Amino acid sequence: MNWLGRHLRNRLLAGVVVGVPVVITYLVLAWLFSFADGVLGPVIDWLTGRHIPGVGIAGGLLLLYLLGLLSTNVLGRWMIHVGDSALRRTPIVSVMYKAAKQVMNAISVSRENPFQRVVLVEFPRAGTLAVGFATGPAIDVSGKRMLPVFISGSPNASSGFTILFPEADVIPTTMTTEDAIRMVISWGFSSPTSVRATGLKDET
Repeated sequence: MNWLGRHLRNRLLAGVVVGVPVVITYLVLAWLFSFADGVLGPVIDWLTGRHIPGVGIAGGLLLLYLLGLLSTNVLGRWMIHVGDSALRRTPIVSVMYKAAKQVMNAISVSRENPFQRVVLVEFPRAGTLAVGFATGPAIDVSGKRMLPVFISGSPNASSGFTILFPEADVIPTTMTTEDAIRMVISWGFSSPTSVRATGLKDET
């Protein structure tokens, strides 16, 4: 009976490890499909008089293409500039718009990977190390070089803190962005066996 109990428990745990990621992926994709289809879907349904699943997504992609096409000519750029100026001057809306604009501009500057490299920093206190992502070059703050580092939260890698650390205190690593994100979202369960770091304070 003990063997049977261990056998069932181990197989169930193995099934959970395999099945949960699949279920989560399905739920996320289903939510994204439903959300994207629900933005323009009702409008297209009203225009066509019938409901076609997925047509909202197609309409959204077509709209993004037309916006991109519009931004490549003089008249289109002028229209976008006028709209941009109006949104920036609108109370409340301007706060959200500017924040979203800054994020998109930051990503477009480094399209391959907005997280330039994985680093280690002493956070939240001295003596402990947190995995962070250097998100830009060092900036001058009152004569001191500071490096913007994003400390991601677990398991939601998109939330966290962006902190300016003295450049000399940021420890570069050879860890890939994929390995670091996998480590964060798994609460550390999926961690690399070793991390090569340089620039530690006690190194000679």
